[in-house]
Amino acid sequence: MNKKLQKNKIKNVLKKMVFIILAIGIGGIIGIIIGKVTSGNSIFINLICIMLIIIAFILQLILHELGHLICGIWSGYEFVSFRVGTLTFVKENGKIVIKKYKIVGTAGQCLMMPPKGNEYDYPYAFYNLGGILMNVLISFLSIILYIVFPMPKLLGTFLIFITISGIYDLLANGIPMKVSGVVNDGYNLLSLKRDKFARYSFYTQLRVNGLLYQGVRMKDIPGKWYEIPSQVDLSNSLFSSMKCLEAAYYHDRKEFDKAKECYENLLNDAPNLINLFKNEINCELLFYEIIGECRQDVIDELYTKELKKYIKATNCYITRKRLMYTYAVIIEKDIEEANKILNEIEKIKKTYPAKAEIESELEIIEFVKQNKY
Repeated sequence: MNKKLQKNKIKNVLKKMVFIILAIGIGGIIGIIIGKVTSGNSIFINLICIMLIIIAFILQLILHELGHLICGIWSGYEFVSFRVGTLTFVKENGKIVIKKYKIVGTAGQCLMMPPKGNEYDYPYAFYNLGGILMNVLISFLSIILYIVFPMPKLLGTFLIFITISGIYDLLANGIPMKVSGVVNDGYNLLSLKRDKFARYSFYTQLRVNGLLYQGVRMKDIPGKWYEIPSQVDLSNSLFSSMKCLEAAYYHDRKEFDKAKECYENLLNDAPNLINLFKNEINCELLFYEIIGECRQDVIDELYTKELKKYIKATNCYITRKRLMYTYAVIIEKDIEEANKILNEIEKIKKTYPAKAEIESELEIIEFVKQNKY
């Protein structure tokens, strides 16, 4: 390991240690507050306090995403979607409609499309800081209300919990770090500030996502958008995402061999790729193997317990339905299971937020039917 990598590894470990210590400290403060409110005599009040903590954290999560939304609009971004849990608000034909969607490892997300223009020089800082700024603002207002105005004990406690949860969100998202390879807002902002191609990658991913929600297919977005300089570190999720977009471009064009090559190159060139990407890639490689050479030993090697667990966790993805339909038809030769999945797809497509992705996947399912069914 070279000195630079070793230094970065030590920095990341130290940041995580600081974050863990702060999280433990916050937990201890919450415990002390609950003890003072309840005086250790009431289980009912204890339960209420626990509920208030949960509500405070959920509220700050929603406000965090709202902060991104407000700062994005202020920076000239276009609204794409706003998600809390599985509840997703999407702009469709000029109206806001409700869809249902979730992403593994995230409790909420605000997605916006940056303004057209210079993809290397656009307003990225305020948009990325929006969530943290909102958390800090709400925490500050909560503590001011608590200090200035007399109020019932439980209400005052709730305001303190909101303040604490806001501080937690500030630390969790503001201190630049990776958690299991996934970067937070602070790390993302630092990367964008330092690296010109990182800014281009972030811009491109947001625009592509926005176009997909508008109904523009991957195959109709120029392939040159996804070109990556040879020297970039593909273990960085900003850059590995670009390679995945390139693969998705070929996938939508039904150039499956080229898509497969993109994914295999990414696995080979980025040994430290995060598990989320590895699992997504292995899902696609499994699909390509089934419709291609269909070698049982390769299928068994890909279709591990870990991947089965991931497939179950992402069962709401229409891409996952396409994979499992193909597996049922070709490998299991289970027509009943295949028809069941087709019925599930009919339900999912009504609430799925990305219109272009629905169209693409339905087309590929039809391809599987015609060639293998």
